Amino acid sequence: MTVDDKAKPSALRRIVDYVLSQWFIAGLGLAVGLAAAFPKVGMTGGSIRAEWTVKYGCIALIFLITGLSLSTEALIKQAKNYRLHLVTQLISFVGFSAVVYGIVAIIRASHTSKIDPVALAGIILMSILPTTVASNIAMTRNAGGNVEAATIEVCIGNTLGTFITPLLLSMYLQVRDGWGFIQPRASSGNGLTAIYKHMGIQLSITLFAPLIVGQIVQNLWKAQTKKYREMLRLNIVGQVLLLIVIWSTFCNKFATHAFEAITHQSVILTCFLGVGLYAFFTAVCLFVARLPFLGEEEEGEAGWKRVLRKMRFDKQETAAICFCAAAKGLVLGAPLVSILYGGYDERTQAIMSTPIALYQTTQVLLAQLSVKIFKHWIESSPPRGDVESAPQDTETGDDRSSSSPEEAPVTEKKESRSEA
Repeated sequence: MTVDDKAKPSALRRIVDYVLSQWFIAGLGLAVGLAAAFPKVGMTGGSIRAEWTVKYGCIALIFLITGLSLSTEALIKQAKNYRLHLVTQLISFVGFSAVVYGIVAIIRASHTSKIDPVALAGIILMSILPTTVASNIAMTRNAGGNVEAATIEVCIGNTLGTFITPLLLSMYLQVRDGWGFIQPRASSGNGLTAIYKHMGIQLSITLFAPLIVGQIVQNLWKAQTKKYREMLRLNIVGQVLLLIVIWSTFCNKFATHAFEAITHQSVILTCFLGVGLYAFFTAVCLFVARLPFLGEEEEGEAGWKRVLRKMRFDKQETAAICFCAAAKGLVLGAPLVSILYGGYDERTQAIMSTPIALYQTTQVLLAQLSVKIFKHWIESSPPRGDVESAPQDTETGDDRSSSSPEEAPVTEKKESRSEA
């Protein structure tokens, strides 16, 4: 046997390595299975008091880990990137909801009785939610994208969503268009006030405070933070925490028999629609961020091409836009349903929130499957006319790692430039 034969892994070893690299997808299936078998453990008010331990504890830990990993300089730079904010938030709130409303209008025009009309209202509600608060950052990190950009968009999106989502809901669900049966009806008379107060407290505790604390710690003790971040494999810990959040979400759904309250046709429609929407808006984000029709830079090209070329995003920022703009989160969706529709029975509330939970699972699964595609694309040599950020080693950089627990984290790229 030659040295090359010894060095070459066997087919079985390659299969095992691939399965290990996809541990997150296996964990996702395990989380849903455990939620179905023991829903009372992770439900709100259940054995572990998930409304505190998961809703606040796990999400806060995810953002603490994020704060310990990010470059403060790069985070401030991305906070000033108004083009990034405009593109991400316009696609997330306006583009996504407009397309979904058109699809729902077509379904309603067919006058089918197999699709629950409340489920259609839930699909519209899902479309106007801000981006999720955890999985998009994890996937951006694993793909080698700009984690600072993703973190900023999560903060901006969920802050804006607190005010924009209720307004968009009232705009889309008009009584004159036949949505009178599902108009918001809070259990008390202070619906919007309750939402603003609830979300202000939740976002402060779970997002802003741990992110700021993490930034302070890693700037005061850079070497120690980097050492323990790598030793404790905090990037892997963050993904495990995300699986716990998803598990708790499905515990609530199975405990309230949400999937039994909605028709099977509605569930199938929501799942297939979720796959199509995520794929479509990921493609839209890629197109808008990269403007592929510009082609390679040429001498003496038209002035409008030079202007558009300067507006292109680099690959790392593009990955962050794709993982953020196409995602929707339960952080705002769950309290929104419980507050705005608190005057309805539990069955109606369960049906309204089911499309949100199903899309959450769909987006996490598809995002995980696309991580390696984005990672390969980002690491490939840039085309001519595309100025990519040069990799820089920095102690405060984020850990770039694939989803495999076997791979060592790589140091974060400190800055990323918008293309020339």
